[in-house]
Amino acid sequence: MLADGLLALAGVALVVAVAYAGAELATRLRQPRIAGQFAAVVLVGPTVLGGRIEGVVSGASGKGAVDALFPATSVDVIAFLGTLGLILYMLLVGLTIDPRPLVRRAGTIAWLTFAVTAATAVVSLLVAGPLRDAGGWSGPGADATAFALVLTAALAANGVPVVARILEERALLQTEVGAIVIAAAGVITTIALIVAGVAIKGGDASAAERFAVILAGAAIVFAAVLALTRVYEQRVAPAAAVVVLLAFAIAAGFAGRSLLGTALVGPLVVGILANGAGSSAATIERRLGWTVREALLPIFLGFAALHTDLRELRSELLVVGGLIVAVTVVKLAASYGAALVSGFGRADAAVVAASLQCGGVMTIAVSLAVLDDGLITTRMHSALTLAGLLTTIVAGPLLGRPDTR
Repeated sequence: MLADGLLALAGVALVVAVAYAGAELATRLRQPRIAGQFAAVVLVGPTVLGGRIEGVVSGASGKGAVDALFPATSVDVIAFLGTLGLILYMLLVGLTIDPRPLVRRAGTIAWLTFAVTAATAVVSLLVAGPLRDAGGWSGPGADATAFALVLTAALAANGVPVVARILEERALLQTEVGAIVIAAAGVITTIALIVAGVAIKGGDASAAERFAVILAGAAIVFAAVLALTRVYEQRVAPAAAVVVLLAFAIAAGFAGRSLLGTALVGPLVVGILANGAGSSAATIERRLGWTVREALLPIFLGFAALHTDLRELRSELLVVGGLIVAVTVVKLAASYGAALVSGFGRADAAVVAASLQCGGVMTIAVSLAVLDDGLITTRMHSALTLAGLLTTIVAGPLLGRPDTR
């Protein structure tokens, strides 16, 4: 038992250390840290080491080289810590979304959201059928509608904190265009997560109704409890209020996994509702932001990497490359055009387009969630993971070098 525990800790430490090294290298190359983190953790997965993780999430067991480094015990520990990291990451995402100062540009945000989501949906609908017919992409739990919804959700989702960090490096986050980008990205991501939840629940009209009822009920409970938390926050030490908010977000994540089929929605909603709640939100970001992004999130990425075998794509490079290019170009064109129509100049429209094409870790998170529910295969997961990584890498150069604006 002790040996298994030590091996599990060694596996976690290896993932974090490799991710940190990748992030540092990415920083030197003026790339987003998260791109370096994920590119690095792929080195400890089956893509490089060979072998395969059999099963998904709980109880996974390995074969080949990955089994030597990550036996079932290690995989379970990484899965739990990765899920916890993702829940806290989604809380931080929600805390970046504050629509209140942006009421004046609500129409712009809605138009950008529609343009990006609709454009992605069109591409997903066009490719979903041929991919299902070809075999090897759609999982046994997905019919045609659910598979199309899955592709739309994964490819539309935006890596909001990644975009926020890149905009901050370019001194754009505190500008009006930066605020609008973050708001639109948050709405797009929320819609993507809802679409993924509907797909997980079955993908039909009844699934949408069930998901909507559960989500509405959960939102009411969230609002009520957070209102009490705000009152509580005024009477106790800030640290105690933070503990209450964190506990609520974690509970929402695991409850959402049981009720909605995904742990992503609950903590995101908690973060959005808690935004502006007072010192709790600021304290969480200040005390946990680095730990979540530099330690826990890399563990999630490591878990995703253990289920990502890019070798599966060798015979399908044209298909995968074509899909990624098509989605990226369509999202760039849709968001750029929508920004111009909304009154942005060309330079600001380019910032909007570069930011909203970035899927980042959210594409990977949605992909892993639907892989867990059998809606896609490991090959499709690898393709979506590659899409998330490449759109993150592209975002930096499209926005220019740091401190040049």
